[in-house]
Amino acid sequence: MNDQERQTVEAYTDTQAPVCIGRFQVDMPSQLKPSFSSLTVNEAKISAKSSSRQMFERLIDKRKAELEAMHTVDAGDQPFLKRIIHVSDDMVIIDRNESPHMPDAARLLEGYKFEGLTMFRVELTATDLSEGKYEQMRSSLKSNKPERLKQVEYLLTHLSPRQAGEIPERPGLCFEHGFLAGGADETIPGAAVPTRKEQVGMRFSDNKNRDVYIHFYTDSTIAEEDTLLDRTDQAERALANDQNFSVLRKGEVDLDGIDQAEEWLSTGTTDENVKGNYFNLEANSLKGSPGAPYIDISMRNGQFAHGEEHPSINKASLTDAEAVGLWDAITRTFKPRPGAF
Repeated sequence: MNDQERQTVEAYTDTQAPVCIGRFQVDMPSQLKPSFSSLTVNEAKISAKSSSRQMFERLIDKRKAELEAMHTVDAGDQPFLKRIIHVSDDMVIIDRNESPHMPDAARLLEGYKFEGLTMFRVELTATDLSEGKYEQMRSSLKSNKPERLKQVEYLLTHLSPRQAGEIPERPGLCFEHGFLAGGADETIPGAAVPTRKEQVGMRFSDNKNRDVYIHFYTDSTIAEEDTLLDRTDQAERALANDQNFSVLRKGEVDLDGIDQAEEWLSTGTTDENVKGNYFNLEANSLKGSPGAPYIDISMRNGQFAHGEEHPSINKASLTDAEAVGLWDAITRTFKPRPGAF
């Protein structure tokens, strides 16, 4: 790096502080802000957002009105909204049809919880064959709604608010605005399988240079048959015709508390038709277990996140050297959060 490039990277690294992602943590520059977060646990989709009690109560009333007004294609599947279960003053589960076009045996459970100026939502599909009209189907298909209700209530009960930058010291999963308590080996009541299936995704975008972002994904269910470096030859052959393509670096990476990790850093023509960077790191590729989740970290320079409105650009915000410097500063701090598992 030249002096200007070094100053650019230092402007990022001078503000690095730990952030929590799933059961891991990483030091993130303050200029990169959360722009996407997802959490799925045993097929239940979990999210959180800032709220007030009035907003929480209005949302429940609004959902009730919306669902009561919905109609099914087959009149025999009415009403669309089956019932609202008030578990407590702060916790509500809505039992509704999954879709107007499907039989009402297909249900969607929407769980809501308010705590500490945060509203949580848990969404999970279920099957209910309790109605007499489904008697013949019971020999080939099983109702699971009672079990799924247990799962939704369990997840809501174990969710708690989390401030940005807060690093919990107990087992569980971090996501934006929230924390789901529980060890990686703990079963979830009502879940279809006893093993925890956890998928966490978080993206951090540069609030000044929106064509720079880094995405983290962990998955306790993925176990690949090969590793990132096993696949690079095929990728390089596919990209050989790109005049901007080159491999800056590839190889094994030593990460604290993670046995196996590899990276592949390249240049290439981005979706914005400029020369930019695609960096990728994979860890635990061959394991994919609750105690050692598959890890995928990717960074883009010169490309905007999919679906995001953006201006036209004629070059990437960072040089190759700056992008590598920022990548190294972030990825080398990625590690399991103490006590997370």
